[in-house]
Amino acid sequence: MSFSSDEVNFLVYRYLQESGFLHSAYVFGIESHISQSNINGALVPPAALLTILQKGLLYTEVEWSVGEDGEVARPIEGLSLIDAVMPEVKTPKAIVKTEPGKPGAVDSSATAGGNQNNNAKPEIKIEPGTGVGGLAGGNKTAGSTTGTSTPTDQSASEVDSSGNPANNTGGTYAGNNGAGGNQASTGGANSASTPAGGDSTAPGANQKKSQNSNEAGSSSSGNAGNANATSTDDAASSTSTNGNSSTSSSVEQPSSGLTPAGGTVSTSNPDAAASGGASTAGGAKAPSGAVTIRVGAQGNNVQSGSSTAQNSAPSGTISSSTSGGAGTPAALVPMDIDESIEIPESKARVLRGHESEVFICAWNPSRDLLASGSGDSTARIWDMSDANTNSNQLVLRHCIQKGGAEVPSNKDVTSLDWNCDGSLLATGSYDGYARIWKTDGRLASTLGQHKGPIFALKWNKCGNYILSAGVDKTTIIWDASTGQCTQQFAFHSAPALDVDWQTNQAFASCSTDQRIHVCRLGVNEPIKTFKGHTNEVNAIKWCPQGQLLASCSDDMTLKIWSMNRDRCCHDLQAHSKEIYTIKWSPTGPGTNNPNTNLILASASFDSTVRLWDVERGSCIHTLTKHTEPVYSVAFSPDGKHLASGSFDKCVHIWSTQTGQLVHSYKGTGGIFEVCWNSKGTKVGASASDGSVFVLDLRKF
Repeated sequence: MSFSSDEVNFLVYRYLQESGFLHSAYVFGIESHISQSNINGALVPPAALLTILQKGLLYTEVEWSVGEDGEVARPIEGLSLIDAVMPEVKTPKAIVKTEPGKPGAVDSSATAGGNQNNNAKPEIKIEPGTGVGGLAGGNKTAGSTTGTSTPTDQSASEVDSSGNPANNTGGTYAGNNGAGGNQASTGGANSASTPAGGDSTAPGANQKKSQNSNEAGSSSSGNAGNANATSTDDAASSTSTNGNSSTSSSVEQPSSGLTPAGGTVSTSNPDAAASGGASTAGGAKAPSGAVTIRVGAQGNNVQSGSSTAQNSAPSGTISSSTSGGAGTPAALVPMDIDESIEIPESKARVLRGHESEVFICAWNPSRDLLASGSGDSTARIWDMSDANTNSNQLVLRHCIQKGGAEVPSNKDVTSLDWNCDGSLLATGSYDGYARIWKTDGRLASTLGQHKGPIFALKWNKCGNYILSAGVDKTTIIWDASTGQCTQQFAFHSAPALDVDWQTNQAFASCSTDQRIHVCRLGVNEPIKTFKGHTNEVNAIKWCPQGQLLASCSDDMTLKIWSMNRDRCCHDLQAHSKEIYTIKWSPTGPGTNNPNTNLILASASFDSTVRLWDVERGSCIHTLTKHTEPVYSVAFSPDGKHLASGSFDKCVHIWSTQTGQLVHSYKGTGGIFEVCWNSKGTKVGASASDGSVFVLDLRKF
């Protein structure tokens, strides 16, 4: 027996048509490329999907009713479709068989191990008030809303990819992903690479990032109608990735209201966990501790476990630590936050306008302009200068050409970066295109060469080249002045997750293939390859001097590499879960802070941030006040402070000298990114509920 994703997609398409969901059928048909399949629709009978589902349901009833000996163990009547797909999670009660004249005997087939081939239908536990069985996993669907709106004192100018501005007097505009603001994505098992301008989608690696090394993308559709989730502030949880899973071809499966056994339903919007989540944040990788299913990963790996509730008291071990950065982890207990250091609301400006998760934000290096990128297929430029009290925003709509017209791409904007003088903003999207924008919101050029989502994008220091990494396993150097591909590097065997310039013409790239390549413009082979990680490499960063390269991985290690050595200089093992990102301090020789020691910060899903003395290979401080996975860290321009953002909705500001928490602010959604302005006076943050906020740290 075999079937393809094209066949499944066609049956779903026909079901939508026959059920009267004509608009949904049209959108689904476009995104799943129904017209390109070789299926003769005239030969497919009406109600084909329902017919095959009914037959599968009858088979399941028989499977559960009849034992291996052919006897009816327990007749099953009226089995629902949802019950049929629920996995067995509870040991069935022993079946008592009686024969005439004999006392009842216990059927030995109902073993304590809960074998899935038991003759009896397993008992499905219904949680009070939920109407949902407690499960260990399973495919899930969900709807969650981010429902953000622009306050009346904010004005928005909208600019699409064609460069045509449109005034938006209402303060908000129709979201490209509909009311839900979250994308539910599906990928066929045999999906082929989609063109750069097409509908390829993938989970953000630094958005991520579960991509199959044999496939370049999967189709996705905007979840326009799911608005049934109930928001609760205390229900924050996050998705998980199996530390041993390999790359996967599709995005994270969306979650439903089904409550996993021993865990909480994960969402990219922590406020939506009450009745089900949305798909994992497009750029964000799923943390351990809840439930995630990766389509196409080895065995559809599922890892379950309970997440720390937002306002619950921390229990057990939060992180592991050793004084030397390696060895046996020691338990650490998170400290309580002193209310006296909380940043008052008067020092925080909350920016509303995005209609989905905001994965990334970055300050202009010359002016107080904050750029943000979201799952609503827009980037926005916010004017945060002191003279502007209205938080004016420019809306940069990411569009693609279809049928000779500009239409919204409906894909996440997952990466953005300003050039050195702040005159241009580059964005990378899941639609496969990179774009260059001017500060007034006009589109300068569109860069199209990748076949699938772009995961990372960086300007070089001179500002003449842009470097990008994509799910198509390649990295590309672009000529910023012409928008043309200067050189494409195809050395990775799996999706490239991150890139970083060493010089103006040399760079490093990392991948889910566990390799790090150092390449140079004009050279057709890597000039250096680093091997040593045992799981996908999430991020890489060159030190300010360009001599040392730091890398972090799902193997829970942080490694330091030198071009003079084949093996790593330091293998730092202290985190107890995946390390999501790393940052070097802007200190040491050749920086604006030459007399301050160079340190490295690492952020992990174990809810901790660690500061490292790279020269000695030791952990200086372990920062433990977060209670959920930490997605972002950023040093202040003088290197004296570190900002960290976590899915516990908190942004913490730490002293890098003492490791003490000096400021704290709790937002309304899980934090994906934090960043400092060039003066070191403001911290920007982007969140899973569609909000962006700016903390003014002056006069503290």
